[in-house]
Amino acid sequence: MGQLLSHPLTEKTIEYNDYKDHVGTTYLSHKCPRYFNCVGSMQGYRLTQEDAHMVINEDETLSIQFFNPFSQSLEPYLISLFAVFDGHGGDSCSKFLAGNGNGYNPKKGLSKWITRCFETHSYGDIQNDKIKIGDKLYKDVKLTRQFHTLQGLISQIIKDAFLLQDQELYKHFATNPCGSTCTLSLILNGEWLYVANSGDSRCILSSKSHGVKTMSFDHKPQHIGELLRINDNGGTVSLGRVGGILALSRAFSDFQFKRSVAYNTNINGEPHPHHYHNNKFSIPAQESQVTVEPDVIMHKLDYRKDEFMVLACDGIWDVYSNKELVQFIKYHLTLGMKLDDIIPKLLDHAISQANSSTGIGFDNMTAIIVILNKQGESLTDWYTKMKIRLERERGLVR
Repeated sequence: MGQLLSHPLTEKTIEYNDYKDHVGTTYLSHKCPRYFNCVGSMQGYRLTQEDAHMVINEDETLSIQFFNPFSQSLEPYLISLFAVFDGHGGDSCSKFLAGNGNGYNPKKGLSKWITRCFETHSYGDIQNDKIKIGDKLYKDVKLTRQFHTLQGLISQIIKDAFLLQDQELYKHFATNPCGSTCTLSLILNGEWLYVANSGDSRCILSSKSHGVKTMSFDHKPQHIGELLRINDNGGTVSLGRVGGILALSRAFSDFQFKRSVAYNTNINGEPHPHHYHNNKFSIPAQESQVTVEPDVIMHKLDYRKDEFMVLACDGIWDVYSNKELVQFIKYHLTLGMKLDDIIPKLLDHAISQANSSTGIGFDNMTAIIVILNKQGESLTDWYTKMKIRLERERGLVR
C-alpha cells in the first residue's frame, strides 16, 4: 500500500483559508462574516480530476438587497457560500458551476444565480398579497407564490437558483453527456445555515458533546421517491443506476435524462424557473428522470454548540460514515493539529482503504471543513477552545 500512496495521482491540493493579512497576523473583519476553512482534493486512481469546489467568503461574501415580504422592507443580506461539485463525464460541468474553475467569481456559475434569485424573486407573504416599501404601495406587482414563513421562501429561492443554473447549462451542454452533483452550504447573515443538495455529495454539522447532524441526504435511484419519479417519466433503474448508466438520481446537466423538459435557451429575459415546460408535451424540470431540484435543510446556528461543518464528494463518504469522519477530525484536533494537516491525513487514510473488488477508495476525493467561529473569534482562539472542549469530553482534563 505504500507504493499506492506514493503514486503521482495521490498528490493533494490543499487550500487553507486562514485569512491572514500581509503582516502575518489574523485580521478580524467586522464588515462581513468570515468562516475559516480548509479545502483538500485528490485525483486518486481516476484518469482525471472531475471534482470542483467553490468558496465565497470574507472579502467575496455576497452582499444582497433582499425584499422581505414579511417585514415589507428591503434588507441587506450577507451570504457566505461553500460548495463541492462532483463531476462525471468530464470536468466541464463541475468547473462551470464553480465559476469556470475552483473559484471565487461571484459573477459566474451557481453563485450568480443565487444572487439573482435573492434580488429578483416575486414571492410574498401568505397573509398579505400587497407589497409596500416605506409609504409606497406597489399594487401591480404580481406575486407568483406566497409562503407562510421566510425560511420556506428562502428555501424556494435556492431551488430556483439551481433550476435556472441548469437552464443555462443547457445552452452549453445539451448534447454533452457530462453532469455534476452539488452540495451547497449558504450562511445567511451569520445566523441561518441552509444546505442544498442535488446528488450524492454530502454535508454534515458537528456540534458540542458528540453531536453530528446530517444536513443532506443522498439521492440514489433505488430510493423509493426517486424511483417513482424515474419510472413515471418512462425511465428504468437497473443495477442501482438510472438507465443502467447513472448511479445518482439528481444532478446538474445530464440532459439525456431530461428530454421531456422544454428548456428556454434564451435566459436573458429572466424567466421564472418553473416556466420551462412551455408546451403541452413537456414536463416540469422537477419531474424529469434525473432532476436538479435540490432538497434544502436549514439550521439556526448556535455558536455555543455548533463547531464545524464538512462538505465532501461521495469519494469521501464511500470510506467514512458521518460519525467516523467527525471523530477522525476531532481526534486530530485534540492532538493540537490544524486543518491543513488534518485534511491530508483524512485523504491519505481514505485512499489507503482502496479496494479493487468494491471500488471504494478509487474515486476523486474533495472535502471542505468550515469552522463555525463566532464573530470576532480568531482562528487561534477557536483551536484553543476546541482542544480544551475535546479534552474534557474525553475525560483527559477536568
